[in-house]
Amino acid sequence: MYLGYLWTDRMKWIKRKKGKSCSFCNIVKKKEKAFILKEGEVFVIINKFPYNTGHLLIFPKRHVKEINELKKEELEKLFTTLQKAIVLLKKALKPKGFNVGINIGEVASASIEHFHIHVVPRFGADAGFMEVFDSTKVMPEPLIKTFKKLKKFSYLLE
Repeated sequence: MYLGYLWTDRMKWIKRKKGKSCSFCNIVKKKEKAFILKEGEVFVIINKFPYNTGHLLIFPKRHVKEINELKKEELEKLFTTLQKAIVLLKKALKPKGFNVGINIGEVASASIEHFHIHVVPRFGADAGFMEVFDSTKVMPEPLIKTFKKLKKFSYLLE
């Protein structure tokens, strides 16, 4: 039985022109819009192309590609912020678990060459019919709605 299609905006990301411009640096410089939950030496934003509701990205203000390029203080701030981001997500969205990942290099799926950490909340029923049988991710709410839920608790990132 034909049910139709579920369209997403992901093609914008797939077909974007990869230039010398870094998306995260553009966010830091206010040249690109983002759902920013924390800014400073470390930024926390909602991923515009999430794997799941509440998918956060944590990155240093300074442009570095590799984990080994980070100064000790930056590394400490990033991982302290990671701890706080998990507290924020638990309070705001009540996930059942998390995937935390770091992709370094294009072959490791690092589509942005600026060091960052993915924090993906996982829920009991986040893999439904569409994900299993049609390789299509269904997001249960718009990003702006998730952003508003998380923004209420963004003080936890300080």
